[in-house]
Amino acid sequence: MRQQLPGVTIVAKAGRVERTTTADASGCFQLRDLPAGSYRVTARLAGFDNVIFDGVSIVPGSVPRIDFTMAVSPICECIRFGGTTLAEQWDYADAVLHVRLAPAVPGPARAAGYYRHAATVLNALKQPVGPLPVPLFVRQNQRSGARGPYDIDQELVMFLKSSGAGGFVITNDEPGLAAGGSADPAVVFLVDNGRIQRAPSEFSRYIGMPLGAFLGELRALSQRR
Repeated sequence: MRQQLPGVTIVAKAGRVERTTTADASGCFQLRDLPAGSYRVTARLAGFDNVIFDGVSIVPGSVPRIDFTMAVSPICECIRFGGTTLAEQWDYADAVLHVRLAPAVPGPARAAGYYRHAATVLNALKQPVGPLPVPLFVRQNQRSGARGPYDIDQELVMFLKSSGAGGFVITNDEPGLAAGGSADPAVVFLVDNGRIQRAPSEFSRYIGMPLGAFLGELRALSQRR
């Protein structure tokens, strides 16, 4: 059954330009005075999967129209694995990777409710058994009104667990990313301006730490006997 959805948050983003508005009682919205550019437009509402349009072009003299169709998110219960210290997460993970995100990747493997990037590996801090997948894909859970996807050129440090299918699953239950085709939530540290900017709640003490110091702590874990 289709119906209009009031209260949907709409976010348009292009580089450092970001505008936000909310759909009115009839489910309609307007974003005014956007500079020319190519935008990612995300619609989110608690209880529904995010809907994302990439490459929405804003040019002088045109008024593009976007219609969002939102689907109710399934209920998800998560189980916590891997421990709550960095050493426990390191020991549990089969790979720890520092990556930079590339543009979104469309295709048949892009599951509903998830947003997929390709990723370049900058540091393989803990190598998996066997070669890393090439290309490496990172998929972010966008169910139940999760905040917008991580962005192109952002850096992440990810703790990964090998799956029986030859890909990776994620080692914890923090809402976020999944790699290698897994739908599992993620242990992910977001890097911005050379520092840890976002982390799972139990690792909040690392927020603000310089990336070099954080990577040094991880490399020290790899040298334990």
